[in-house]
Amino acid sequence: MRTPLSFGALLCVAAFALPGFAQGEAAAGGSAGNPVRLRYALTLPAGHDPAVPTPAVLALPPGPQTEQMVDLAHRAYWDAAEQRGWIVVSPVAPDGRLFFDGAEVLIPTLLAEIRERFALEGDAFHLAGISNGGIAAFRVASQHPEQFCSLLAAPGLPGSDEDFEGLERLREIPVRMVVGADDARWVGRMRETETRLKELGAPVELTVLEGQGHMIVEAFPEEAVFAYLEGQRAGCRAGEARRAAAHKTKSENTAANE
Repeated sequence: MRTPLSFGALLCVAAFALPGFAQGEAAAGGSAGNPVRLRYALTLPAGHDPAVPTPAVLALPPGPQTEQMVDLAHRAYWDAAEQRGWIVVSPVAPDGRLFFDGAEVLIPTLLAEIRERFALEGDAFHLAGISNGGIAAFRVASQHPEQFCSLLAAPGLPGSDEDFEGLERLREIPVRMVVGADDARWVGRMRETETRLKELGAPVELTVLEGQGHMIVEAFPEEAVFAYLEGQRAGCRAGEARRAAAHKTKSENTAANE
């Protein structure tokens, strides 16, 4: 099911103003009187009923995270989501600000928008990212672990020391990482990430693809992505009560600090 506005040949775009975003966040491009508008591609299952709980993935695009990169990632991984029964939400970085360089503050409002419109299986999102999107996925997951029930980074890694320390907050989120063996700038750090998550007792799997560089679409195709995501659905449903409790605690703590 496609939304009325679109960019490129395949993607559907919804646009909304982020209400109240946000005093003190001007570095990300907004203020209380001038809210940022975040555009995102949205794919819905064929014949989708918004009241029926449906698996959903937040897909963070690679590179500069522009419309073109959202389109590229969609062609590679999400084109069949409509037939596979998944909701896919993929945001465009506003004004070039990446989702690990300030724009990550917009993600909670985006997720709230989707929750208001659609019932989600397990009342949570799966999270996937490619390259810069994989870096962003670790940032977003560590900041809001109660929102997610799995993380797939292909490739992806914590992009800063602070993000690496934040792995502690991913103890209960299954993490799958995929990287090319010849991707020298990434494979070492991703091995370190795997080691740290194992030390924390977190469920983690790292796949190193021999003979592959940074771009691994052909070696790790759409079928493999959805095979992983489908394998996480039962755990997502089972963790709904735990995430609800965690979300309530986080909300209470935030209110107490305001």
